[in-house]
Amino acid sequence: MKQSKFDPVEGVMRKSSIMLLIVSAFIVFGIYSLINMPKNEFPTFTVRQGVVAAVYPGATSAEVEEQVTKPLEKFLWGFKEIKKAKTYSESKDGMCYVFVELNDNVNNKDEFWSKFKIRLQQFKGELPSGVLALIANDDFGDTSAKLITLESKDKTYRQLHDYMNDLQDSLRTIPEVANMRIYGEQQEQIGIYIDRDRLSTYGLNTATLLASLKSQGLTIISGDVDDKNTVRPIHVVSNLATENDVAQQIVFSDPAGNVIRLRDIATIKREYPDADSYVKNNGKKCIVLSLEMNEGKNIVQFGDKVTEIMNKYQSSLPSDVHIYTITDQSQVVNSSVVDFLKELLIAIVSVIVVIMLLLPIRVASVAAGTIPITIFIALGIFYAFGIELNTVTLAALIVTLGMIVDNSIVIIDCYIEKIDQGMSRWHAATLSAKEFFSSIFSATLAISITFFPLLITMRGMMLDFVKWFPLGVSIVLGVSLLIAVFMVPWMQYTFIKKGLKQDNSKQKHKTFLEIIQHYYNILINACFRHPFITLGFGVVTIVIGGALFANAPQKLMPRAERNQFAVEIYMPSGTAIERTAQVADSLQHLMKRDSRVLNVTTFYGSGSPRFQTSYAPQIGGTNFAQFIVNTKDDEDTQALLDKFTPMYSSYFSDAQVRIKQLDYSDAISPIEIRFSGSDLSQLHKTVDHAMAIMRRDSDLLLVRSNFEGTTSGLNVIMNSDESNRLGINKAMLSMNLATKFGNGIPLTKVWEGDYPVNVMLKDVKTGKQNPDDLSNAMVSGLVPGVNVHLSQIANVKPDWHESMIVRRNGVRTISVLADVRRGVNLNKITDRTLASLKSVSDKGVTLKVGGQRASDDENGPQIYGGLSISIVIIFLILIFHFKDIRMSVLIMFSLLFSLLGAAIGIYVMRQDVSLTGILGMISLMGIIVRNGIIMIDYAEELRKKNRISAKHAAIQAAERRMRPIFLTSAAASMGVVPMVIQNSPMWGPMGVVVCFGTIVAMFFILTMIPIGYWMIFRIEDKKRHLKNEKERAKMMLKIVSEETE
Repeated sequence: MKQSKFDPVEGVMRKSSIMLLIVSAFIVFGIYSLINMPKNEFPTFTVRQGVVAAVYPGATSAEVEEQVTKPLEKFLWGFKEIKKAKTYSESKDGMCYVFVELNDNVNNKDEFWSKFKIRLQQFKGELPSGVLALIANDDFGDTSAKLITLESKDKTYRQLHDYMNDLQDSLRTIPEVANMRIYGEQQEQIGIYIDRDRLSTYGLNTATLLASLKSQGLTIISGDVDDKNTVRPIHVVSNLATENDVAQQIVFSDPAGNVIRLRDIATIKREYPDADSYVKNNGKKCIVLSLEMNEGKNIVQFGDKVTEIMNKYQSSLPSDVHIYTITDQSQVVNSSVVDFLKELLIAIVSVIVVIMLLLPIRVASVAAGTIPITIFIALGIFYAFGIELNTVTLAALIVTLGMIVDNSIVIIDCYIEKIDQGMSRWHAATLSAKEFFSSIFSATLAISITFFPLLITMRGMMLDFVKWFPLGVSIVLGVSLLIAVFMVPWMQYTFIKKGLKQDNSKQKHKTFLEIIQHYYNILINACFRHPFITLGFGVVTIVIGGALFANAPQKLMPRAERNQFAVEIYMPSGTAIERTAQVADSLQHLMKRDSRVLNVTTFYGSGSPRFQTSYAPQIGGTNFAQFIVNTKDDEDTQALLDKFTPMYSSYFSDAQVRIKQLDYSDAISPIEIRFSGSDLSQLHKTVDHAMAIMRRDSDLLLVRSNFEGTTSGLNVIMNSDESNRLGINKAMLSMNLATKFGNGIPLTKVWEGDYPVNVMLKDVKTGKQNPDDLSNAMVSGLVPGVNVHLSQIANVKPDWHESMIVRRNGVRTISVLADVRRGVNLNKITDRTLASLKSVSDKGVTLKVGGQRASDDENGPQIYGGLSISIVIIFLILIFHFKDIRMSVLIMFSLLFSLLGAAIGIYVMRQDVSLTGILGMISLMGIIVRNGIIMIDYAEELRKKNRISAKHAAIQAAERRMRPIFLTSAAASMGVVPMVIQNSPMWGPMGVVVCFGTIVAMFFILTMIPIGYWMIFRIEDKKRHLKNEKERAKMMLKIVSEETE
């Protein structure tokens, strides 16, 4: 006896209890996974950036450039991992910063930086001996998970330090905590203010003091006592514990026993240094703690643990000491998860509602029931494979919500048709899944696989951003396919016991679906009566859609939705920190008048830690300040940005105020025009001309350059004969001047437990200083008792020099930066700016665009390259499915109908063409392919099996497949309705592209593909018709001849 072939669908239905048990277990595991799986705002980014800093005290910016920056650049170019085009340096007085960018193919950045640091220390010996430090900071890209302040009006920084230490000890008990960094802390110091007159009276000089006091705090090995039985180490106990101990130090003694103590020639007091950078929160002094989380952990749980410890510790603090959270990524992620669950519920309700309008409630319930089943099983798979829940994977879940039910709807529709035709429910359930398996498998494969080319073409942070999206979509759609094939047959057999005709026979009025079907039948027959007009209309639509899409505003990486924004204050180079603080405090006071501003954290003289992945920390300086402004929500943030940007950008005559919208772009400024050349004077001339032109454009704000202008200084030109006679060399003179005009000379450290207190040698300052004070300053040399005015050994002359010299890719480069007025099209303004600067560039000066345009030009080809490969893959899938290139080309041509709907959605919802919008286009293409496959497969079945003409097959296929195509398109559109309603800048473009594009494309799929199918086989139909006519004529002749005989 011939053994019957095993039918997996029927086998699962017969063992439905086992199937339900397995599915239930997966659902429970999915719910568990949702609670416990790793959660973060974004995927883990590999920030391929670092900073190399060199300290060269006393050198001008030009000297730093020549003696440090250029040799350092040559050293850097020896590493193939460094991306030279994006590596740039800043040479300032006494400092050199090189911002290093690594190539996108460097995946293990820690390995590179370890190798780099070793060779960097070896290279330091090739630099001038005056370079005190050369360090590489490879933590530049680390992002804070939580920024908190410890603040008080009355407590000292030392007291805040102790409180912060206790808080850190408590936080270290949390396993997820990685790094903890403190910002804004001010260390106590002991200041030794020498009296020059007394110093001369006792015949002493600065060099004597340094020699006497410098070694007092040194801790060196003192040996040990070994009696061959016990080894006893020797420790020399420091005799410096307090400022009184410092004051009692003997700095001179004679044979007669007379001694001079430090207190005899100096005033010693404990103090805080004149800070050149510090932090305040709402006007209160504070210190900031940045918490970072280990990779792969659940940031929501991490945030809850941190908050619990903070609240507990707050209760133990004095009433005037408070802990405040500035930024909290765990809240952002938690809100995303909660929003997802809300959007999931909205999507389910939306799908049920739209299907209920077309089908009975029991049918809608079966289709919609597959959504939570698929989602929870997919979440379990995410967790099992270590895929975290973040904004990208959440988007993969949300965008597939409507697609999840599509396969089920197609199978349910076929099941209803078969039971309406009188087939038993059992056979109808199994056959509906088997007949459509090939079609829905090809369609699901087309949607899933077409995202993967992005992983090939994209690089760097863009790749890090999207790398989990293709896998997430594939997992969800793969699960939905299995549910549709194996579980839906049982569900429809169990819950759907009647067809539509049986229900409709009892109704007096036509259903909504029947009304649509009626008018569609009229439309499709009209199209077949005028095929060329129909196709011409389709071509015109494609042209219009393409034009609209090409001219739509483009911004690949959108703004961030945050309840905060940043403010950057730039003062003229050389501005004292006190003046910068005055402007910052005034601006903070003005902003706080608006009740929507909840909190302002001010960083004076430095930038904040990296609290948002793409917002790089600013190096700062005494002429810089930065705010982190907290609001209630993103809506208030946008309203305040609209208000503050025009109001305060140029409010202060000597300050440029940049109100910074947080976004995900790596561009320093929206518009950046780079001028490169070797001649600084020519560069300045060209840049001044360009800035003058750009400032005439009312849409451009804060037009500025990154050279920061010139700085006024004082050159001290030594008289070699006179200075040598008095024993004063350059180093000795610099040391003398540092005690009076600098922060002092560090002598030693006094350790109070784990708290170091610097001991600084200073001159008594007489309040506000002016250039004449320099000439009159008293200096001493190696000759004891000799103190003379600086004017006796040197001339003081005014000096003007570059504040900062920027080099990009080893070439001097001045960047002209500008922000744009809110609400305007950045692409159009960039084009207009470049057009206006065509005649600006002079001989020896090259112009190159940077900013957002350069970022888009770099990332755009990667994205569109991936899109192109996706189209090729879709074509190959279609050829594999149809085994016919003509029908494959027909569906490929129909992909162009996605342009009009996508463009309409972008314009109506005021969105940009972004990376997520392109992901939406790929999803939309998959939906179009699926609908095309469903229609053409049925037309082919009618044409080949029933042997009817292509025209009649196309008409019948269109009329019969209108219902499932309409249902699946409606479901796909409604599935992303939450995205459309929220209309966020990140995922709104994807939502509107899928929603509007699916609806518009559906109309053309239902009209153009049937006409196109007919046109493909029109000639064959004519040949078949002629053949049939000839055969009929032969038959007639044969019959006539037989009758005549």
